Amino acid sequence: MTATVPPAIVPTTTVPPATALPRLPDEAACLQTVARLKAAHEPRVVVVGNPNTGKTTLINAVAGTNLKVGNWAGVTVEKREARLSVQGRPLLLLDLPGAYSLSPHTPEELITRTALLDEGPDVILNVLDAGNLERNLYLTLQLMDFHVPVAVALNLVDEAREKGLTVDAAALSRVLGVPVIETVASKGQGTGKLLDTALKGATLGIGVRYPQAIEAAAADLITRMAELPTLPPHAHRYLALALLEGDPSVRGRLSATGHLPLIDAADAHLAALDAEGVDALIEIAEARYARAGDLARVAVPRAEARRTLSERLDRLALHPLLGIPIFLALVLLVFRLTFSVASPFVDLIGGPLQTTLAGWAAAALAWFPLGRDLVVGAIIPGVGTVLSFLPTLLVLYLAMSFLEDSGYMARAAFLMDRIMRGLGLDGRAFIPLILGFGCNVPAVSATRTLERRSDRVVVSMILPFMSCSARLPVYVVFAAALFPRSGSWIVWSMYILGMAVAFAFAWALRRTSFPAEGGGVLLELPPYRFPAWRVLWKHAWRRTASFAKRARTTVLATVAGVWLLLALPAVAGGKFATVAPQDSVFGRVSEAVSPIFAPLGFGNWQATGALVPGFIAKEVVVGTLGQIYLGEQAAAPAPLSLWTGVQGAVIATWDTIKTSVSAIPTVLALPRLGTDTTADQKTPLAQALAAAFTPAAGLAYLVFVLLYTPCIVTVGAIAQEHGRRIAWITVAYQMGIAWGMGFLTYQLARLWM
Repeated sequence: MTATVPPAIVPTTTVPPATALPRLPDEAACLQTVARLKAAHEPRVVVVGNPNTGKTTLINAVAGTNLKVGNWAGVTVEKREARLSVQGRPLLLLDLPGAYSLSPHTPEELITRTALLDEGPDVILNVLDAGNLERNLYLTLQLMDFHVPVAVALNLVDEAREKGLTVDAAALSRVLGVPVIETVASKGQGTGKLLDTALKGATLGIGVRYPQAIEAAAADLITRMAELPTLPPHAHRYLALALLEGDPSVRGRLSATGHLPLIDAADAHLAALDAEGVDALIEIAEARYARAGDLARVAVPRAEARRTLSERLDRLALHPLLGIPIFLALVLLVFRLTFSVASPFVDLIGGPLQTTLAGWAAAALAWFPLGRDLVVGAIIPGVGTVLSFLPTLLVLYLAMSFLEDSGYMARAAFLMDRIMRGLGLDGRAFIPLILGFGCNVPAVSATRTLERRSDRVVVSMILPFMSCSARLPVYVVFAAALFPRSGSWIVWSMYILGMAVAFAFAWALRRTSFPAEGGGVLLELPPYRFPAWRVLWKHAWRRTASFAKRARTTVLATVAGVWLLLALPAVAGGKFATVAPQDSVFGRVSEAVSPIFAPLGFGNWQATGALVPGFIAKEVVVGTLGQIYLGEQAAAPAPLSLWTGVQGAVIATWDTIKTSVSAIPTVLALPRLGTDTTADQKTPLAQALAAAFTPAAGLAYLVFVLLYTPCIVTVGAIAQEHGRRIAWITVAYQMGIAWGMGFLTYQLARLWM
């Protein structure tokens, strides 16, 4: 490694190496850029920063959007847009994935770099973590290699002060040559005029001066690029430096677009630099790191070291012996809270309210028997059963959002790092798995944050074993029906079993088809933050609303299809909509398949039939069960007057609220962590399942639902990320593992129960 002279300040616009380099940006170029911004109909502002600096929170604050945020790295895995108006002028904001540098090592960093090259941004809004300036400024200096005006949002200044850091935003602005605005995005501080300031004050900034030999080589490459109209003109300096760094993705991009002479010129410069003993990659990186350190020392002249709350909490949360038990206990507490608070509302919606609605529908459709049978015998018990679990999901999402936004989930990834490394993965792989508890589809997308392709494939293949929220209604209704005194334990055990099977299969894949690749990763632990209740509610409501949307689309279409198949006779002389369910097309097909599941304890056509549409969406399983077991008895309910129904619904709702509130103090009750649901308190579906399943068969059914093939949308996401072959292999092995584990569960449970 050659010795280097501390880098001086240079403009981002390149001049011949023999010319003296000014200390300020090119004024004429800045004026031209400002003029172009004023003329632009819809300026494009890209928001760029390190992971977990609050970029998405900042956009939500200034644009009033509801993008997903989380207190861990890697939440944003693709670019997202928000349109708004600033003082009557339209503006497009692009939220790019967090990146530590523009020399991409992960797909998310590649997405960010590609967007900067291809989107032609008018302004770059660089979001910095005020408490980690030196690390963040490396990316800032790379951004200034683009010929694009930059403005800086100095975010999280409140956390910096808690660390004992006093950040001088004005001093940072002077040495960077760009406007620097202090913000606390989570509280809306400094966000009011942020975009207006960025549009009016953004400048090209003051970049890094690299060693003279590198500057000369870059200048020659930039001159050659000026003659190539297909290359983005705002990125000439960045591309030149990337070529000198040997960036393989840039070389591949230029090679694919036919710019081989430019690559040859860069190779010639690299050979000449090597002959002079200059390693361009090391020299460029050292110059940026040194400059970032100088800037940080100017902005933070002195700091008073303080022991933060995060450090004190981490002594317990990250304890080598207590850490994992604490994590498992918190997950159990979440399910206990979910059961205690939400179960009364599930009983309300699945019982009195559903009965009331069926009575109203029977009265309104008395003149149209076929339509009455469809609505009362299919749609209400099918869709209604699924919707009855919305309170459960809402409470679960509130609790999970709290753990995510508080920063605890990042600690969970750290705690699991040793286990994950034993599987040939790293701690960051645990984050997509945790996201899979909500929905497997975005979790598959989140695997892009993993650096190695084999890691991304293995994690995507084991992700469907993580119990998504669509499976939760099945767990809840079976737990209430068959295990009323230990419901929380049953649901908790399903989640733990899913993780155990996922880890075991990852271990097997690593030792067969996808051997581990070398290299380690850096896990970032964000500070603990107390999430704003408004933000938690928005997250939970958005997720719950998404589930409800599926209920009125996918579930509605599926239950209508099941009703049609149940109405079609499969025996001679049968009539449409009057045939017995077991003699329908649906019943006969399900009965033909059911012997496969007899060794698992549920070899009847009703249980088997509910599993088939579950391939479309897992929440359809409980909807189909409701339709099969309740549809026939609901087909001719007693008509109900409007006033009588309202009275009954109001009384039942008030009783439910009182029951739910009174259950909160018992959340930590030991040793039984489940509510006592007696037979007369069970919903009609729970009563039907209690009569149809033994406890051993019910457990086997839950294990099969947990492990069998993912929904079609998840299969599509895996195919999009890794190809159809991987997707269908995932479907095949999950079916085999689900049957095997279901069989083992049933046989063991018969001996134990």
